[in-house]
Amino acid sequence: MRFQFALLLAVAVAAAAAEPQEPPVPEPRRVGVGITQLKLTLREAVELALKNNLEIEIERSNVANASQALKAARGAFDPTLRYAPFFESRNTPAASVLQGPGGKLTERFLLNNLSLRQRTPYQGVAFNVDFENARNTTTNTFASLDPFYTSRLVFGVTIPLLRNRATDPQRGEIRIRTRNVDISTAELELRAIDVVTRVEQAYWALAAASQDAFVQSEGVRLAREQLARNRRMIEAGTLAAVELAASEAELQRRLDLWYASAGVVTEAENLLKSLIAPERSSPVWNDELIPTDLRTVEPPAATDLSALMQTALQKRLELKQVDMRLETTGVQKQLAADQMKPQLNFQASYSNAGLGGALRASDNPFSAATALQIQRLNALSAIAGLPPLPQVSFGAVPSNLVGGYGSALHNLFAGRYQSFQAGVSFDINLRNRAAQAGAEQAAIAERRLKLERQRAEQAIEAQVRNALQGLETAKQRIAAAAAGERAAKEKLESEIRLFQTGESTNFLVLTRQNEFLDARRRAVVANFELNRSISRLRQAVGDTLEAHQISVK
Repeated sequence: MRFQFALLLAVAVAAAAAEPQEPPVPEPRRVGVGITQLKLTLREAVELALKNNLEIEIERSNVANASQALKAARGAFDPTLRYAPFFESRNTPAASVLQGPGGKLTERFLLNNLSLRQRTPYQGVAFNVDFENARNTTTNTFASLDPFYTSRLVFGVTIPLLRNRATDPQRGEIRIRTRNVDISTAELELRAIDVVTRVEQAYWALAAASQDAFVQSEGVRLAREQLARNRRMIEAGTLAAVELAASEAELQRRLDLWYASAGVVTEAENLLKSLIAPERSSPVWNDELIPTDLRTVEPPAATDLSALMQTALQKRLELKQVDMRLETTGVQKQLAADQMKPQLNFQASYSNAGLGGALRASDNPFSAATALQIQRLNALSAIAGLPPLPQVSFGAVPSNLVGGYGSALHNLFAGRYQSFQAGVSFDINLRNRAAQAGAEQAAIAERRLKLERQRAEQAIEAQVRNALQGLETAKQRIAAAAAGERAAKEKLESEIRLFQTGESTNFLVLTRQNEFLDARRRAVVANFELNRSISRLRQAVGDTLEAHQISVK
């Protein structure tokens, strides 16, 4: 009996060899993928994402914007230089002939003033320097100099004693915007962590999808082999013809799964491309991405939940961001408390003045009015043998004042006409509701941020626990899947041998093939799920950038 079966089997094999081969199965069609391939390691994919990812570039622009906002806030302490040229022609009605002849006083003023204002971040102190210059002309005949020039140099200082001494809105804004730069930098690092994690997840998803598609293609190959085997046995008369339909139906089912897996590969590939491509016209969109890192990542050595939580609480940038926002709120509270104080400022100034001008050509009005009387009296005094009377005079203009603008500057810097002023100014807002409301708002914001930190800590606790559980589950799944794959392979090989000897059925062979293919898919998923679990654990603990040796700038 065994000899007859062996003879029939040999005849069937020879007949199969003489028959034409099965037509090739058409490969799954990929939309938008050309013939070029781009082989990528995980590190290369991460580097491309950090270089080209649009989300990271947007966050970099936010950091740059925050830096410029800080620069603008520091501009409050930039010195201010002002130049104010000014001309005025003034006609004033005169109620006295002593003020202006003809009942009108005409004056001309040409001013050239220069001032410098400088606020300092030290205790709210402010300085000012004023250099005032003027050229004046007048129709007042009692003015000894016409035209005359005046110059004045003033040095002043203002020192807050209560409000705006410890802090003020400008210094508070600088501290707040400095923290905003740090917050934006932390947000950039968070975005980089998110992008790196998503690249890892997309990379391993693409690798898993590609491996799954390969397993599906292997399933098609096994189905075609079983179909060919059935045909040979049907022709040899050792298998019922009805089994051919079952084999063909199973082949078509596996072809359907294979073609569907191509769609999954394309979706995973497009997700990875969207993370590493700089723009939609990038050539990478037309390449077929080939993941070359198919290894299982080494899991972290430390898997103690308590230790991982402590690390996460120290490294997670979300908590650091909340702490920085709390510091910002502290600045706002300090500023509001300072603005509730009365404003008491000490003010002092020191000045020098200078004057110079041309002597008026006409005589003093009083001298001109009494000239005839003095002449008559002197004539009578000469007849009487008396000495003459002196000319009426109010004294001569000092020689140092006679000249022009140069004389005014000389007198100014010679320090002949010095002045000093000192005093305090006191302002109090009787209700000051704005400062009170600002203090309350800062206190409310502080309470809210503390609650947000507690909520973030709880979320981190859940993330670390879930990631660690996923890691442990993935390890166990790998061992179970590997054992299942070995067992399913042995069962399939045994079933094929039994089928070839007529001790099994086509249905059982196809069932064992499906069991083997399912075991292989589960092994593929388990291996790459371990890699994804490690990536999620790194993100939960805050070690993503450190693990990839990435420094974000």
